[in-house]
Amino acid sequence: MAMESAGRAAAGMLIVLSLTAFIIPTAAGQETVSSPDSGVQDLYLYMGWKDLVELYTRPDTSDERLDGYVRLSPDGEDIELEGVRFRGTSSRELPKKSFNVQFIEPQEFLFGSNDMNLKATYTDPTMMREKVSMDLFHALGQPAPRTKYFDLYINGVYEGLYVHVERVDADLLESNGLNPAGTLVADDFRGHYYLLPEVNRLSVFGYPIDEQDDPEAFLAETMDSRGEPDWGAVRDLVAWVYRTPPGPEFEEGFIERFDEENFIDWLAIHYLIGDLDSFGDDYWLYLDTDNPGAEWKVIPWDKDLTFGSHTRRGTTVNDYFGYESAIASGWDNDLVKKFLETPALRERLNLRMAFLMNEVFTEEYYAGQLDAHEEEIGDRLNVTPAEDAFALHPQNHHGDLGYLAYHTEAMLDFVRLRYRFIERAITPGSGEPYTASAEIPAGPAESTVFFTDPGGWVIATFEVSEVTEPGTITAAVNGTPENPGIDRRWQFDAGDADVSGELTLYYRNDVESCCFPMENWFVSDAAVGDDDYSQWDLEMVQEDGAGNRTALDTYVNPYSNKASADVSLRGTTRFEGVLPEQEEPERNFTWG
Repeated sequence: MAMESAGRAAAGMLIVLSLTAFIIPTAAGQETVSSPDSGVQDLYLYMGWKDLVELYTRPDTSDERLDGYVRLSPDGEDIELEGVRFRGTSSRELPKKSFNVQFIEPQEFLFGSNDMNLKATYTDPTMMREKVSMDLFHALGQPAPRTKYFDLYINGVYEGLYVHVERVDADLLESNGLNPAGTLVADDFRGHYYLLPEVNRLSVFGYPIDEQDDPEAFLAETMDSRGEPDWGAVRDLVAWVYRTPPGPEFEEGFIERFDEENFIDWLAIHYLIGDLDSFGDDYWLYLDTDNPGAEWKVIPWDKDLTFGSHTRRGTTVNDYFGYESAIASGWDNDLVKKFLETPALRERLNLRMAFLMNEVFTEEYYAGQLDAHEEEIGDRLNVTPAEDAFALHPQNHHGDLGYLAYHTEAMLDFVRLRYRFIERAITPGSGEPYTASAEIPAGPAESTVFFTDPGGWVIATFEVSEVTEPGTITAAVNGTPENPGIDRRWQFDAGDADVSGELTLYYRNDVESCCFPMENWFVSDAAVGDDDYSQWDLEMVQEDGAGNRTALDTYVNPYSNKASADVSLRGTTRFEGVLPEQEEPERNFTWG
């Protein structure tokens, strides 16, 4: 605690020194990082230096609002505030802070709300995950928060790109054609475990609510809510989930109680984007309690940890990549668990996921979304600290600057690989791990073939450019512990086939986490390598049936754990990923 207090004191002194130079500067003449033609909205927040120092040095958990005012341009009108505070839970500990800004009057630029949630998205080097994810729900016509990018200036200094995520409240309900006075609650059981520590549950769904002396009062204490919920209706739902086993009875009760299309779309999108946090407290439940025949709907929240981004070694600030999270409930949520264990409901979910992957949220869809977002915000992600930028925060996100193309490619790779994983989950395969086969037909080339093992892990992909002879190619990955780089060897047996194209090898590089296989094939377990062993230096080496080895011109993206090169597959061919500087001299490669 003493070290923590000392760190806060030191941080406070630095902030005081930087802020006393500009208590609240004159707005005239200030330059803006934003382009006037950009869709990103400028937001100028002004605070007295004492309040600002307090904001950044007091305990992160404090929710007391501090004074300030806002302008939409340096010389714009002052907009009065109820106050400013940090927002989030674990994100408050990160060096780039997220904010809740409450206005006295509703604001048009906040979709008519007076509440602003500025999310720093510091853990996301693309700063796109939150917005792209929420747009998926809107594309299906399901209720979800609207999002908008803002450039935040604090006392005239640029402090980063932010995404505003609309608050889930009566305004959101009304904008989605729902009853603004309806019941709106969120599962926050894991945030109140101290009330019943012996229960050791992270979700209210699965808890014997009727054992409480006052079930409704207990729910009001352990769940988040807006307005005046009908706690009796919530109690009935929680009690039904607890007492009903999965199967036909659960199916019948689920259809009676829930908007099935809404729930399945909500669930399907979460699995498509790999959202592992969603079944704890990252969703809201809505019921129009003025309508006797109304059904429960689900509204999503908090989508920064998606598309492969999640906790490793106790922190979300990392560059590790993973897509093999199970199609499961998580967070002790028996509502989702029993849904998945009810065959008829699971089958409808599988059909919906297959349809969305093949017909709606295709690779082309995501590519278009990422291109549009990169055009809108790409330049901002490379802004470096300077006299007029980042006095309070280090930079926009945790990652190295200048690698946005690799990070967005990793998001697309996540989609490609995640979809193969889900397809295997829907239709399980058989055989040995890290073995796969693929048929390459005659006819037009320019297709991508996936070598996916029985567990849904993609061993490799082959982007076909020329087919001299069609056929079936089998692939296997085996250990080569002496290899200086990746301790695996890929072997392709083409039989009678003879094809050319770009081969991509996918390797494992993972460590302790909640949800992904803890397996690493690279010589270092750092996310992209370290000072001695960098994945950027990997080169693919090809070995033919006669034992001749050739180093290939290799493209590497460590954020996707992949290495690619142009090859021809015929007969038996082996490949390895090596670090040339670590290569033993006696191996005598031919560098081609």
